[in-house]
Amino acid sequence: MYKFSFLYLIFPLAMVVLWGLSKNLELPPGIEDTGISRAFLRIALYIYKNIRGRIRTFSSEKIRMYLGTLEQRKDLDNAETEYFIRKISVVLMMASAGCFLAFMMAVGAGHSSKLGEGDVIARNSFGEKDYKVNLVATDEAGNEIGQYTLPVTTREYTDEEAQALFEEAAAALEKIVLKENSSFDDVSSDLDLAERIPDYPFDISWRSDNYDVLHFDGELIEEMIPEEGVLVNLTATYSYKDLRWQQDFCAQIKPRTLTPSERAFKEIKELLTKADESSKEEQEISLPESYGQRKIRWSEKVTDNSMLLLMLTLIGSAASYVLKDKELKKAMEERSAQMLGDYPQFVSQIVLYMGAGMTMRNIFEKLGSGYVRKKNNTGEKKYLYEEVLRAGREMAAGTSEGSVYEHFGLRCSGQQYTRLTTLLSQNLRKGNSELLILLQEESKKAFDERMDRVRKAGEEAGTKLLLPMIIMLVIVMIVIMIPAYMAF
Repeated sequence: MYKFSFLYLIFPLAMVVLWGLSKNLELPPGIEDTGISRAFLRIALYIYKNIRGRIRTFSSEKIRMYLGTLEQRKDLDNAETEYFIRKISVVLMMASAGCFLAFMMAVGAGHSSKLGEGDVIARNSFGEKDYKVNLVATDEAGNEIGQYTLPVTTREYTDEEAQALFEEAAAALEKIVLKENSSFDDVSSDLDLAERIPDYPFDISWRSDNYDVLHFDGELIEEMIPEEGVLVNLTATYSYKDLRWQQDFCAQIKPRTLTPSERAFKEIKELLTKADESSKEEQEISLPESYGQRKIRWSEKVTDNSMLLLMLTLIGSAASYVLKDKELKKAMEERSAQMLGDYPQFVSQIVLYMGAGMTMRNIFEKLGSGYVRKKNNTGEKKYLYEEVLRAGREMAAGTSEGSVYEHFGLRCSGQQYTRLTTLLSQNLRKGNSELLILLQEESKKAFDERMDRVRKAGEEAGTKLLLPMIIMLVIVMIVIMIPAYMAF
């Protein structure tokens, strides 16, 4: 896989080409990003201009409607352009980052390969860890024969090298065996009959002529040591492959008083070694060149998750593009819920001001100015009163009240607002002396509907809490039953 890692750079190189084509484009005034994000925004603008006519779908029309409703902008073309180029730029940045990271991962996987030129694998020196290589065998036609795991052990020593190491190890073993004792003429504490010497490849076995006073692991058996002491002969046999060496020790064992901590057993470390069947003394392992009558070509199976990383980033890029529309839809749903919640109070205010003798034009101006003052103090945005402000500006611009009410109802897009604007429009066309009474009834109906919605929301909340309550009940039962069961 890592041999083709350069393919991961195709997308970033395409981004460089698109940047060259788009660097002179002017971004819409509403976009003020700087740095590398600005370059991706220009590329996204270039792409959007070339595919704009092809992505006109029903969903894009809904997006235009959402943008016009939420942002109250008349330049819907610019708003739509800003929205889409931001979406596309996020996808491009995520995909570029994913390609770059996948390339770096693939290159790293290639550098970790143990298979060298000429189908050879290097062994580690003594003291270094063994490792495994995953190999893939293919024939001349490129067809896979099989996958193999080869344990690669450390390099072994020649006989001459082992002899030299034995002389060094013999001097080191004396110090190790004595442990806390000063010399072999005065041994009063446990010996360390080590089976291995650090940094040496020998296995050591021990033989004693008196196991009554000295245990096989070097621990003294105090109750069997006579007062005058006893002489114990120890023989250490070194083994490495088929080679053997011996080293003799003569220890004068003397009794001593042991503390409880000194009587504690000592853990003996046992190391097992494994060797390959062939090329034990070689620096490299030569791999077979043929399989039956078929020639073998070796390649190493390396851990390369670069493609997975690339796929995850590409999926994340696509998901971000889709989720952007969902965020916009969620904002519309929140707007609708807020306007529905503000409707009863809004109708109540209209009834109050109309009862005081104000006209609908003055009521809209009054509600709009009051909302502006409150917004300046608290910073809270109310979509309903934003539409009231917009309706007030339309009236001030000379638009007829009937058209203003009609536009107001369409923008609010709710059954309740449709009823309200119908009453106001009928009052303008036909005149209605009972408008105040009808609005009072509408206010009462709006509050009743609000109570129904609150009651329904409470019932839904109770249903959602049912599963957590069941889980808590099960946990309580487990906490009670397990101790009771264990008590029997």
